[in-house]
Amino acid sequence: MMDKMKTQIVEDLKKAGKTGDITAKQVKKIVQEAVSETVESIKDSTGIISDIAKEATSVAIKELEENRKISKEYISSVIEGVADGIKQVEQKSIDAAYYQLQELKTKLREKEERLGVTLHELLEGTKKAATEFSGNTKEQLENAILDVKLKYAEILGLMRKTVKDAVKQAIETGKDVEQIVANITEDATKNALAQTRFSAEKIKDVSYSVLSASVEAAEEAGSNIKEVSHGAVKGVREGITTAVEAMKETISASGDKVKTAIHKDLLRTKENLEVVTELFIETIRNVGEQSGKVAKEALNNLADTAQEALSELKNKSAQTAKTAGERFKELGEDAAVKAGDLTKKMAHATAEEIKELSSRAFKISKGALSGMWKGAKDALKKEDKEK
Repeated sequence: MMDKMKTQIVEDLKKAGKTGDITAKQVKKIVQEAVSETVESIKDSTGIISDIAKEATSVAIKELEENRKISKEYISSVIEGVADGIKQVEQKSIDAAYYQLQELKTKLREKEERLGVTLHELLEGTKKAATEFSGNTKEQLENAILDVKLKYAEILGLMRKTVKDAVKQAIETGKDVEQIVANITEDATKNALAQTRFSAEKIKDVSYSVLSASVEAAEEAGSNIKEVSHGAVKGVREGITTAVEAMKETISASGDKVKTAIHKDLLRTKENLEVVTELFIETIRNVGEQSGKVAKEALNNLADTAQEALSELKNKSAQTAKTAGERFKELGEDAAVKAGDLTKKMAHATAEEIKELSSRAFKISKGALSGMWKGAKDALKKEDKEK
């Protein structure tokens, strides 16, 4: 195979020379085609690429010397031809993998959309069931439905609008704004990350969505921008920390014989955990860059001083990454690296639905200031009676 390549290069160079003054561009093309055909003909080119490059370069340069076409330009054309010949083969493989990945992503989005639609229809069914009851039973049923919607808000395409409206309600009260916003954003982040596969990309998307929605609410209200920024950053940080802790528990608790998705993705999970803190700081700055002057200053200051505040998240991420690495070694698994937009039906949530969810999120977060779920329920009961 190597001899065939060398013969092809020599013959094609001689032929080109006979038809006229051979150009560097022709030289590059001749070498590229010969190298590409050779690499393609070998099933496993591992370990012999160096030999192919050596022989192709050597024979081409010698032939050019015989034709007195040796110069920096011609030598460069030979090297570029060799490199492009090898790259051309590998690029075909990369392109094929890329298109397969795009198909997988499309299928994944379709399944995510189907899940959102299914959940929405399911919850609509339970809402209809609530109309068959009255009094306390109906009230408890309706609240339970809203709580489930909050839990799955990200999948339903309702998270961002819900957070934004809930933060606006917190601002309107004018009391304990920072802490209530922290509670709202923590719950939203925690719920969103609990309903998806753990990944740095998802953490970045959810963090950005929750932070930007909060800041937008404050800027549109024209008040409490610093308090909202501080509360949102704190809440999102706590939500991510909870997700990291849950990931550690899941990895530790999974049995050796259970071939879960986490086992297959342990190495990638470990890599994702190692960049969580940096990604969060980057997201804070990104939201700041797209915000107004007050929010931008507040968020950049938070990013500058985030190291101490993020020490717990960083430590937990490091511990979980270590656990993932240990489990990866124990199981001997290969890392499988395989990743929405919801349908129009899910994207256009009704204003009434957002209003209900944001009010529920605000009430729960406000009630949670007592530090106990009992306090939250008491607050809800009191406010519901006041209506």
